[in-house]
Amino acid sequence: MESGINKKPNILVLTSFLSNDNSSKMIKDVAKSLEDDYNVDVLSKYPAEVEGLNIYSAYNNYERFIINILLRFKAKFFYYKSKFIKANNNISKDYHFFGLNEMKPPVNPNRITGRIKKDYDFVLVFFWQGLITSKTLKDIHDKINKPILLMAADMFPMTGGCSYFWDCDRLKDSCGKCPGLSSTIDHDITRINFLYKKKMISNINCIILGNTWQINHANKSTLFNNLGEIYPIVDENVFRQRDKKMLKQKFNYSNKIILFFGALGVHDPRKGFKYLVESLNLLHNYRPDLVKNIVLLVAGTGEEISELNHYEVNYTGHLSFDELAEYYALSDVFLCPSVQDAGPMMLNQALMCGTPAVAFNIGTACDIINEDTGYLAKYRNSEDFCKGIITLITKSNDELLNIQEECRIQSLKRSSYKAFRDKIIFAYNEIKKVDK
Repeated sequence: MESGINKKPNILVLTSFLSNDNSSKMIKDVAKSLEDDYNVDVLSKYPAEVEGLNIYSAYNNYERFIINILLRFKAKFFYYKSKFIKANNNISKDYHFFGLNEMKPPVNPNRITGRIKKDYDFVLVFFWQGLITSKTLKDIHDKINKPILLMAADMFPMTGGCSYFWDCDRLKDSCGKCPGLSSTIDHDITRINFLYKKKMISNINCIILGNTWQINHANKSTLFNNLGEIYPIVDENVFRQRDKKMLKQKFNYSNKIILFFGALGVHDPRKGFKYLVESLNLLHNYRPDLVKNIVLLVAGTGEEISELNHYEVNYTGHLSFDELAEYYALSDVFLCPSVQDAGPMMLNQALMCGTPAVAFNIGTACDIINEDTGYLAKYRNSEDFCKGIITLITKSNDELLNIQEECRIQSLKRSSYKAFRDKIIFAYNEIKKVDK
């Protein structure tokens, strides 16, 4: 076995992209968490230079250049083709489909397997979209005959095509009659995809990892025999508690109640901004005495939210990770109105900074939000979400300090470098037993 420097075993992290700050940061954090035990290689779609990462790619820079030129020339064609496909498949705008043909991966699997030159102990798969399907996973497994650990960033690995399925429970029946496609046919493309995916995965020694909400759905789908718990890794050195009073003074928010949330996807029903606006309007009606001291702090470069003009609203614009961590730490409560989300990542980051959160009982919130870390609101219930905000911002200073400490303590146990590494190594040791 080729074990690289220091005689440590090798692992391969597979990710579809490393082109934006979020994905690069997460993969870098993963590598850091595992580097004491393994040599970590990363295989992505396109070349990238990220300090501290040894990266291979399916395409080289010249191929990437050619692909980008072709995409520019074909942009209009793909635009009209996409409209044609959506029209003929009746794809609902509320559903997200990364792929509807498991048999034809976005990137030829030979380009992936051809880059695998080492003997790896296992492969850790992060972002699938635009790179692989279950066929690719089968080809990788055929080549290296080692376990594959699948991180569930969304619900795509366990369905016949969609990444979020709202109230649909068709995955327990191998999909088909897909509401996202307005399908009335049992054996539609989602059923074909699902059964093909099941055939591929049944021949792979793999385990799917996610929060308990995801794993509960994965268990219903019957695609995977092996399931394990894990949470997104959060850099506890960047996302940390700070002196809230000093930060508020620094940003001219002294004596203000800061409610913090992200603005990306304002018009995406999945992000639940409808419920956030309703909740904040209810707060304005119920407790105008509180509202006069509240500042809504909105992260990111999303659109402005006109329905909240009776609040003081400040938009941060694009934030670096250090800046984002500061804003979490100075905020009193983080608001997460998502109604279809496996995460989101911001919820995990906020708690790591010691900031309690209000969220609906879905996704990772079901595991990480409790009476010691915030308020878990009834699903799509704006009244209860508003109640959660009031409950948190009216607590005593001592109660808030205890909650802030507990947010940090629980996050370190769940999402720190060490916690992530321990979960990965545990999952690997469990899946190794399957071959014995």
